Amino acid sequence: MILQLHIKNIALIEDCTVDFGGKLNVLSGETGAGKSIIIDSLGFALGARADKSLIRHGATTASVEAVFDLSDSPMTKKKMVEMGFEEEDSLILFRSMTESRSDIRINGRPAVLSMIKELGATLVDILGQHENQSLLSVSSHIELLDKYGEDAIMPLKTEISDLYRKYKEIDRKLASYGDEATRARRIDILKYQIDEIKAAELTEGEEESLLADRERFRNSEKIVESVGTAAYALKGDDSFSVQSVLSAAMNSLRQSTSYDTRLEELYDRLDSAYVELKDITDELDSYVESFDFDAGSADRVEKRVDLIRSMKRKYGATVTDILSNLEKFEQEYAELTEADDLINDLTAEKEVIYDKLLKKSSLLSQNRREAASELKKELESELSQLGMGGSVFDVKFSSGEEFLGENGYDRAEFLISPNPGEPVRSLSKIISGGEMSRFMLAMKVITSRLDGIQTLVFDEVDAGISGKIGEVVAEKLALVSVGRQVIAITHLPQVAAMSDVHFLIEKSVSNGVTRTSLLPLDEEGVIGEVERLSAGAGAYGTLHARELRKIALAKKSEIRSK
Repeated sequence: MILQLHIKNIALIEDCTVDFGGKLNVLSGETGAGKSIIIDSLGFALGARADKSLIRHGATTASVEAVFDLSDSPMTKKKMVEMGFEEEDSLILFRSMTESRSDIRINGRPAVLSMIKELGATLVDILGQHENQSLLSVSSHIELLDKYGEDAIMPLKTEISDLYRKYKEIDRKLASYGDEATRARRIDILKYQIDEIKAAELTEGEEESLLADRERFRNSEKIVESVGTAAYALKGDDSFSVQSVLSAAMNSLRQSTSYDTRLEELYDRLDSAYVELKDITDELDSYVESFDFDAGSADRVEKRVDLIRSMKRKYGATVTDILSNLEKFEQEYAELTEADDLINDLTAEKEVIYDKLLKKSSLLSQNRREAASELKKELESELSQLGMGGSVFDVKFSSGEEFLGENGYDRAEFLISPNPGEPVRSLSKIISGGEMSRFMLAMKVITSRLDGIQTLVFDEVDAGISGKIGEVVAEKLALVSVGRQVIAITHLPQVAAMSDVHFLIEKSVSNGVTRTSLLPLDEEGVIGEVERLSAGAGAYGTLHARELRKIALAKKSEIRSK
């Protein structure tokens, strides 16, 4: 449920905050006052296209903030968790735009347009002229029918969708094998790749070891020279060496150890150092003597490194990747060499799935036709109450394998005859604006109980309606508002009289600047607005407006007590 809408610099609205209530919220005002701006602003917050022309003249930034209570919106909470947000009982959607950029936030965190669109679809259902046009689109009819009969239809649709996905996967698999000539070419390529990789006899870690050997071979002269120099520095010649210096130091110190035992520890340390240096010297000599620079070995290392790099260019960024791809090549090779058997198995599986698809689609089609029969009865009853008695509603089905897809094999189109004696025809060919508004209202009265959307917005759904039918429309809106929030823009006094919360939309001019504002009405204000709206229909007057309000409240109480 939407709690608050804060609009800033949208069209004629400079800065406006609307605090909505539960149940039936009514918005009314003079023609041209800017009633549609409220709906446009809400739509903008929910992800509608950003129309830069809506930025108020003289302003640089336009913004809308919508605050929602999610206590009864589990679908929205689930979506938020899937998007990485904390599960909360409140939601704040913020969206702003300038001529060059836009900003979107969900509970203060940066977000993208697709997110608020997804959340908006679970929060608010806006019905108006655009939605009328959607209802004229035949492609929407099957979805409305499926929603109506969801208990018998949706489980089957899920099964069919899963089967169809498997069916298409097998199709793609079969297509990947291609014809026999294509398979033969692929087998030749795979065999060459497998043989080449195997012939290379690659092992993980080999490249690193080879690179180390190559570096050693490339610097062999430097290595021998530096090691020899180090060894010579340690052992030197008879005149000077580190060893001779240590030996002399030990001989000098040995003479004094008998006089002071504390010197024994220092002598022992010199002795250990001498032994360690002697060992190091011997190992350095041994290294120089054993150092084997074989030009042939160096050449083999270079060639091996070049081979590995060549293989990496062809088959993977690392040796690990190459070996992994080898496994894939071998698997594909095995599959292709056994392709005939695999193709036969896949073809048989495809036929089984196709048979299941047809059977499930047939059952789905039957359930849809039963749902259509029930929808016909219920919708004709609603239309009769809305002054379209004698209207005939029907659903035309086109079914067959040529339509088979993830939703079965049905095509459905709503047909109507609004006048007795006339044949049913497409909605777009026969239904008038006022009739379309009533048809949409009747459909929403029926389907609103089937989804979890807590806020319904009716944008002048009463267009082209007056008199007694206006009372029925008001009653229907009161009925739909049981258990959910309804926001209705209206020109009917009957709808205004039925309101739980009423806002008057006014346009004013001050210092040459035009502004639209919303004024919440108290009870006297509601009666005054009912009187104003009634004037064009016969001037009820204040007494009649009070009476109309009294009757409407009583009727609303009766509707909600059932």
